[in-house]
Amino acid sequence: MGKINIPLLLFVLSVVAVVESSTSRLRPHSTFIETQCRRTRYPEPCVTFLSKYVNPTSQDPQEIAQAALKVSLVRALHTKAYIAKVCKEPKQMKAKDYQAIRECFVHISHGVSQLTNAVKELQNLKLDGQLKEFLWHQNNVQTWLSTVLTDVYTCMDGLSGFSKGGKVKATIKAKVLNVAQVTSNALALFNGFAAKYKTSHHASYDNNKP
Repeated sequence: MGKINIPLLLFVLSVVAVVESSTSRLRPHSTFIETQCRRTRYPEPCVTFLSKYVNPTSQDPQEIAQAALKVSLVRALHTKAYIAKVCKEPKQMKAKDYQAIRECFVHISHGVSQLTNAVKELQNLKLDGQLKEFLWHQNNVQTWLSTVLTDVYTCMDGLSGFSKGGKVKATIKAKVLNVAQVTSNALALFNGFAAKYKTSHHASYDNNKP
C-alpha cells in the first residue's frame, strides 16, 4: 500500500490557504473567472472553487489554470486518503469488494502523481522561450491530465460490481467523481491558457518580422 505523501499535502493545502485568506474579503465571483469557466464541462463547480482560490481581479489564464490544477491535486489527495482508510478494514468487506477498492486506490495514487507532475510543470513554465519548448510542456500537462481522467473512470468502472452497499460505496464514488470533474475543468482551462499563449506568441512573432 502506498503511503500518503503528507509533506506534499501540507504544502498544497498551505498554498491554497494563503490564497484563500488573501482573497476572502474580496467579492466572491469574478467575471473573468466565470468567462473562463464557461469553456469547462462543469462550470458551476469551476466558479465555486476558483472564486475561493484565485484573486477576483486576476485576468491571467495561466494563474487560473494553475489554481485549477492545485484544486484537482488537493481533491485527489483527499480521495486517496479516504480510500486508504477504507482499505485498512479488509475484514469488514468481501474479498471482491476489497480488491475493487484496492485497485481504485492504485489508480487514484497514480492520478495524484500525474497531477503533481502537472502542477510542477505549469508552475515552472517560462513563457519567454521558444514556441517549440512551450508545446513540449503543453503536451506533458495534457497527457498527465488525460491519464488522471482515465485513472478515475477506471476506478469508477471497477466499483460497479461492488457488493458492499450503502455509504462506503456512495462516498468513494462521489469523491472519485469530484476528482474527475475538477480535473476535466483543469484540462479545459489549461487548454484555454495554452491557446491564448500560442495566439499571442504568433502575434508577437509577426510583429517582430523584418
